[in-house]
Amino acid sequence: DSFSVWSGNCGSDLPAESPLFRAGVVRGFGHIAFNVEDVYAMSAALEAAGVAFQKRPDEGRMKGLAFCLDPDGYWIELVKREEGLFPEPQNLSQTMMRVKDADRTIHFYRDILGMDLVRAMHIPGDFTNYFFANLTPAQREAMADPESAEARAAVKTLWQPVLELTHNHGTEKDDAFHVHTGNSEPLGFGHIGFLVDDLEATCKEMEQAGVPFHKRPQDGGMSSLAFALDPSGYRVELVQRGASFAGVCSNF
Repeated sequence: DSFSVWSGNCGSDLPAESPLFRAGVVRGFGHIAFNVEDVYAMSAALEAAGVAFQKRPDEGRMKGLAFCLDPDGYWIELVKREEGLFPEPQNLSQTMMRVKDADRTIHFYRDILGMDLVRAMHIPGDFTNYFFANLTPAQREAMADPESAEARAAVKTLWQPVLELTHNHGTEKDDAFHVHTGNSEPLGFGHIGFLVDDLEATCKEMEQAGVPFHKRPQDGGMSSLAFALDPSGYRVELVQRGASFAGVCSNF
């Protein structure tokens, strides 16, 4: 009964009077999100099923956007998408993490991991949200300029989820500032992951580019995966595409 996970949304980087203020930890992971056709109807259905909410769609400044809570208290954002786009009632659309340094983070995810920056949303004097995705050549050709107004709608046409990285302006200048990744007390969020065609070659290239590692393929008993560290210290799992974990996992 005493066990609980840290959702990533309580921290000392908030004003002391905030109900989400928590001493001794800085906010890191934020939420996952689903795109749905009708946020209001989906919220009503979830609430009728007993799901708790951090924010209902008619609350706060951002109308039409909601945050429900999963059984462990993680935030799940509900975002409206274009009607008739997909047959499924919802699709997993993003994972959001707060980062310390925007320039270093963009370099890591775009230039080293090969993701596409598909949208940048700037709130002057406050924060910027950067959205990254792994795109096919056709999708890349169809995407709008990430700095344009059209980028918001273009991102919502994607079925695959995007990575939303939130940079609160000024944190890159504070040597003492470090986001909490969730892998030490208080425990919560663990990592994001990528499938790669050649794990050994990928790790070698990343190490040559100066990327630190929490676990290399040769470390420990699981040689088909590794954990790199992004510029904020988040663990990024790299898994050999097609790898089997037979003999390691009880159900393989």
